[in-house]
Amino acid sequence: MQQQKNIFVVLGVARSGTSAIVRGLKALGIDLGAHMTPGNEKWNAKGFFEDTDIVYNIHGAIFSALHFAPYGMQALSEAEQTDACLAPIREAAIQLLQNRFLKTDYWGFKDPSTVKLLAFWQSIFREMHIQENYIIALRNPLAMAESYQHVTGSDIEVGLLLWLMHLIPAVENTHGKKRIVINYERLLEHPDLQLERIRTTFALPELSDLTARETYTEDFLDKKLHRHARHDPDLVSHPAMGIAPLCTRVWHLLMKVATDALNFEHPVFQSEWQTILLELEQIKPVYDYLDRLLKNNHQLKKNLRDIHKSVLWKMLYPLRRVDSTFRKRRQAARLKKRLSKAYG
Repeated sequence: MQQQKNIFVVLGVARSGTSAIVRGLKALGIDLGAHMTPGNEKWNAKGFFEDTDIVYNIHGAIFSALHFAPYGMQALSEAEQTDACLAPIREAAIQLLQNRFLKTDYWGFKDPSTVKLLAFWQSIFREMHIQENYIIALRNPLAMAESYQHVTGSDIEVGLLLWLMHLIPAVENTHGKKRIVINYERLLEHPDLQLERIRTTFALPELSDLTARETYTEDFLDKKLHRHARHDPDLVSHPAMGIAPLCTRVWHLLMKVATDALNFEHPVFQSEWQTILLELEQIKPVYDYLDRLLKNNHQLKKNLRDIHKSVLWKMLYPLRRVDSTFRKRRQAARLKKRLSKAYG
């Protein structure tokens, strides 16, 4: 009888501890493959632990085929994710999973964009009869937004909206699946406890050699890299929280799951979650509009960078300086004339 294959998918927005969590899966004996994107000092000094084939050959190909910009808040519909035009990419994804599972029964991956493609992946998991397991990364929304601002230059409000629009689909679209919420701050404080929560939740075999766990908890995790710590009172006092007050409710509810005070099936969780979904439905048109503005702004910045890199732009630099000087003089003269007319 063929052994059941298990897939472990880490879901969460960038800067929320997804890399630390997926590295923790490796310490529990879950294979991540050998095709990893390298880390960098700005984004993630210790590595992203993202499968390059997943990120570029699958996810990148899907976004390109559907002309979808993945860096915003909007998500692809289930119909788009299962469209016939993606058939070649779907076959490539199936082949990739078959290759990854050749020598293991436990394999995992993460990419913040995965939450926008869950319908695509889940249809493949069902077809291949792979057991789905989800780890939802949870970090204080304000801390995540400030960290995201640090590496991207985006406004804190943008980070808060991204946090919200990644966490809610991560929970809503894994209903009925095996899943756990791992809080990044608690992982840093008590890594052994969080690893054990993962192991017991998914009934992973206990490793006889604990060297991998010790290396992870003692050498890999580094509290010094946790530069943007925030606490619950900050979610009330910080002015940026006004753009997405729903973040606070989602944070408090999911923290109850992360601390095992509640589980996803508990009536209290279900009631509060339905209230959150209703509030999101009411405010979502505003978020969608903001998302379009952000994407338009992103495209305009890209166009401007392309212009500034062009040879013609550089050749016209002296003329632009002269034109700018004369324009400032004309503006000053017009202002002086208006003031003279108004008060003279």
